[in-house]
Amino acid sequence: MAAALAELPARQRVVITLRDVHGYDSAEVCSILEISMANQRVLLHRARAAVRLRLERYFHPAVRGEEVTP
Repeated sequence: MAAALAELPARQRVVITLRDVHGYDSAEVCSILEISMANQRVLLHRARAAVRLRLERYFHPAVRGEEVTP
């Protein structure tokens, strides 16, 4: 998880960390970072999608195109 977060662009990493790690709500994140609600949603969506993909590739080798043998 830490590696997936570390690979994110800085703004995405800050938003997802504030929201999903520290539990801040949307309004608090917008206030802290001085960004619009729309921008916060976009950054959070992109960050979650990138982390999700990284975790899928880690846990399911077939997602990254590797052949899986039983």
